[in-house]
Amino acid sequence: MDLKGKAILITGGRRVGSALALMLADRGVNVALTYHTSRETIERTASEVEARGVRALAIAADLADPDQAQGTVAQVIDRFGRIDALVNMASIFRRTPFRSLSPADYDAMIAANLTAPYHAAVFAGQRMLDQPTNESGLKGKIINVGDWSTERPYRDYLPYIVAKGGLTTMTLALAVELAPEVTVTMVQPAMIDPPPSMTPSEREAVVAATPLAREGKPDDANRLILYLLEGTDFATGSCYRIDGGRFLGVNPVGDA
Repeated sequence: MDLKGKAILITGGRRVGSALALMLADRGVNVALTYHTSRETIERTASEVEARGVRALAIAADLADPDQAQGTVAQVIDRFGRIDALVNMASIFRRTPFRSLSPADYDAMIAANLTAPYHAAVFAGQRMLDQPTNESGLKGKIINVGDWSTERPYRDYLPYIVAKGGLTTMTLALAVELAPEVTVTMVQPAMIDPPPSMTPSEREAVVAATPLAREGKPDDANRLILYLLEGTDFATGSCYRIDGGRFLGVNPVGDA
């Protein structure tokens, strides 16, 4: 898909999403970004997008609310005339030790990591099906950002992993529902931008468990997303790990 002049919605843009928005703007894409609490960051990113000569839109929304999700998609189409791609990037990642789990932990993780991207994808997909095809013969693309750990879970993040596992299943099912007009894929990163709450020792432990022996960078995931947007129109129903080898479960230093 030729990205120039296209309109792409990124849900969440505080860290990795902001970097993706600027990469897309450099390719001539009009970018919409949603925020729930990070208004200043998203509005600053939107200004940087417009400084690159394209249009931008910052939307305040709780996408777990179906009315707000539907309204978000409608705002994108009102502003840009169509929605060519959705990148479901907004997420919450928080440690939840098993013995102290509460129903509120489950509700929060499901709302942010499954319910919100579900509503965004359904409403975006429905509107995509109603619009004309582009030069690639498609009506749109949806890319979900999941997590490598859903296939090899680790401790202390049960509701998060459950939610991301549901997102993986949604990706597969949605690819069937929307074919052949809309492609649906998933990127499954490991740690590419550590949350501020992560301690130095925790970061060191992650690197020690990574065969490539380093942290990933936002561009590592974003370049894969760009490939799925502009590099191929023949991928759907696929999930792509970008985890430095974490899924392999191999100690990179070779100790027992």
